[in-house]
Amino acid sequence: MRREDIDQVLAIEKVSFPSPWGRKTFESELENSNARNIVAKEKKADGGDLVVAYVCFWFVADEIHIINIAVSLEYRGQGIGTKLLQEVFSEGRKKQCKVAVLEAHPSNQKAILFYRRSGFKVVGRRPGYYSETGENALIMSKKL
Repeated sequence: MRREDIDQVLAIEKVSFPSPWGRKTFESELENSNARNIVAKEKKADGGDLVVAYVCFWFVADEIHIINIAVSLEYRGQGIGTKLLQEVFSEGRKKQCKVAVLEAHPSNQKAILFYRRSGFKVVGRRPGYYSETGENALIMSKKL
């Protein structure tokens, strides 16, 4: 992900989450030395690039913390999110990470199914984690 990708990332973010991140949050992630941010792009007819998905994650000790992942509505169900996660896992293995961790909304069954298909299991809960809904978060992890 580069600064010039942020406008397109924000458009995906806005339709994907009840409390979307803003520009400053993505800019901060680009400056964070522990963070990695990957975009998936498709070539447009005019030769430009269209951002169709992204993932933001951190390396913390021997863990990967996936903090944000989304695929454009028009591109969901095509395996792009799975490919992004595979890239995250590959980068984690190179850094000798042992586990990947994320939080998920319990009400987002599509996301939970996606994570389960990718090998994640529910390992705990964070009470009241999502301030916009008061919902608990499911803590999910996958051994690498």
